[in-house]
Amino acid sequence: MPIERVVEFRVATSLDLVPELIYYIGKTGAAMFEERPEKLPRPRDPPLFHKIKKIDEFLNQLQIYFQPQQVSLPLEPLESQVDSVLEKLGAVQKEVAYYTRLLDELRSKLSTSREVATVKTQQQPRTEMLDAFVAIPGRALKEAVELVKAANATVAQQGNVLLVVAERGRAPQLRAALEKLGAKVLTLQEVAEIEPPDVLEERLRRVEEELKSTVQRHSDLINYAYTLRSAASSIMEVFNKSAIDEGAEVGHLFESYENEIRRTERQLADLRRIKQVLEGLSGRESLKLPEGFKLYVDPELPIEAPHVLQEINGVKVALVRGEARGLEVPLEYLADIKTGRQLVEGAIASAEAALRKLRRDLEVLEKQYGELSLYGDKRWEEHRDVATLVFYVLERDVKKIDDALSEFARRNSARLDILRRTRYKYFDSVPMERRPTLEKYPAPIRQFTHIVYMYGVPRPYEISPVPLVALMFPLFFGWMYGDLGHGFLLFLLGVLLMTKLYGGRHRDWGVIWTVTGLTSMFFGAFVYQEAFGFPLSAFGIEMPSAPLFHLFGEHQLVATEGVVMAIRAAFILGFFLILLSFLAKFVNTWLKGEPDVALGLILPQVVLFFSLAMVFFSLVKEALHLQFMSPILQLPWIYVFLVALLWSFAGALALRAKYKHHEEAPPITEELILGFVEGSLGALANIPSFARLVILILIHGVLTKLVNGVALSLGPAGIAFAIFGHSLIATAEGLFSLVQSLRLSFYETLSKFYEGRGRLFLPLKLP
Repeated sequence: MPIERVVEFRVATSLDLVPELIYYIGKTGAAMFEERPEKLPRPRDPPLFHKIKKIDEFLNQLQIYFQPQQVSLPLEPLESQVDSVLEKLGAVQKEVAYYTRLLDELRSKLSTSREVATVKTQQQPRTEMLDAFVAIPGRALKEAVELVKAANATVAQQGNVLLVVAERGRAPQLRAALEKLGAKVLTLQEVAEIEPPDVLEERLRRVEEELKSTVQRHSDLINYAYTLRSAASSIMEVFNKSAIDEGAEVGHLFESYENEIRRTERQLADLRRIKQVLEGLSGRESLKLPEGFKLYVDPELPIEAPHVLQEINGVKVALVRGEARGLEVPLEYLADIKTGRQLVEGAIASAEAALRKLRRDLEVLEKQYGELSLYGDKRWEEHRDVATLVFYVLERDVKKIDDALSEFARRNSARLDILRRTRYKYFDSVPMERRPTLEKYPAPIRQFTHIVYMYGVPRPYEISPVPLVALMFPLFFGWMYGDLGHGFLLFLLGVLLMTKLYGGRHRDWGVIWTVTGLTSMFFGAFVYQEAFGFPLSAFGIEMPSAPLFHLFGEHQLVATEGVVMAIRAAFILGFFLILLSFLAKFVNTWLKGEPDVALGLILPQVVLFFSLAMVFFSLVKEALHLQFMSPILQLPWIYVFLVALLWSFAGALALRAKYKHHEEAPPITEELILGFVEGSLGALANIPSFARLVILILIHGVLTKLVNGVALSLGPAGIAFAIFGHSLIATAEGLFSLVQSLRLSFYETLSKFYEGRGRLFLPLKLP
């Protein structure tokens, strides 16, 4: 497949400068960063990240009053930009905080003014014995009323406001109780001094305008800070996913694995020596030691306690009264030697499995470290607080990265180590599992990658199905939805998506539907010769028709002969597509580096499918008029099928013997079973599944003729009915044809050979 050539870069720099490095590379919009494997440790956070979080806090407050937009960022050191923005945002935030506090005060006063407006107009009692005040209890209105009544005071409720009259001696205590309840208590003098609501509303409006004006005055700064925060978030994400520690963290990880392996090896050696001793005692059921005695294997000499040295099954042991230095055999093993030996054997098996896993994990760690570390020398102390970034660049964009790295070094005066693998096709240099994919196709084939990538992205060694899908999808759609009028509507939708709808953001899908609409128009004009269900001949239009077009059936599909011809064409097309899929699977397996699996398991699948397909066609030969295939159908295909089946089993046995002691052997048994199922279903079920191409166009013909017949019978009112009916048909059949085209592309075809587990080349692009 046409894949762009990619260059791998590895760059190591001071940990605190890694965000700067990501920024300069991201500004080029040309690099895709490699994600760090789970086993390799992530470096500590640089101090810059804490400053970025402060910008986020400032912006969260300002975005309440202003919706920022992204702008272009200058190519300057990231940290200096962050420091400058923080300083300026701090000043803006102080201004905004002043207005925010003022607004809160005014809103509170306005709320109070509105609530006490009715109370201000009333005449209040004024005596030496009584004290009157106003309480605004909010949600605790009911509790406040009960509290006032319990204090033997008089209360008058005006909406949510309480006018309280109490004895002067009890009034202070009642006020305190209401305030504890959460009520706002005001004296009559304070109520009288409250400004009217209209005055406060005007003041509130002016302050809001001043706040908006202040924020608008700093809009350029806020847009800049917003863009910087967005870019910094992307940088932090890349750092968290991609930065590889070169110092103490990775050193500790290696040391922990090595220490655990040594500990497990010692444990395993001890268990094997105990087993050897127990095997030497296998003639006994048990060995009962005298009181106070213990049995030690390979004791350290000299032994101070009373003891007896002996050799059992080639192992030196000591029967010691008391304590000694060495490996002690547990008494429960000696009490039942046979059971003890079984327990030890189980422990040995578990320890061996654990040791194998630890060694495999360490091998994987060393492999990943060797592949991704810039140094790979395990000199942890020399690389303290250093991190490595691995990224991929298209060969044509290498100069952009060179310039960015030079500018980064000049601006930061940093120590920069670069290992650059330039101008090679990464097929030969980058491990297969890490190769990103970027396919290069001309329009309109390029747009059909959107459909293929819904299934999955191809790996670099895979045959990409994009050209095949670019051919099949419109063909399937046009075959099932062949109508000149409806195809024009689909074409028009595609043109609108390319130009006006959604601002042209879905241009690629517009190209797909434009091509698909043209295919539907082609089938409608030259194969089925219909427009909105009406024969073109009814309008005096005679379209030329080539002999090839009759393979899809006569335009009068309700005729039996037309249906038979169309089903025959669909079955033959399905056979060739599925055969092509199995052949592609064979090629993919070979390119994957498994030629033995390709020859031993995949190639017999191709033969198995082909033979069963011939058996299937021989069964339907008379019904579908396949006499022209008689010479090939007369061959003994059932025997070819049996040979392919035996070939598969023999290949599986040979491969299992070859990979018997390999840790990462191919899934031989699974591939054998899957190949048999896919080959059988491909011939007996998937080929007939292509009959849906004919079924849907038959449904289309019936529905359009039904709508047209009813519309003609209604006279002038039938125009509205025809528009409604054809709109409904276009929507429903368009959806059905889309689903069935995807099914035939994905399930019947791609699932036979395409894994789609690759990684798409998606470079980081910073504003």
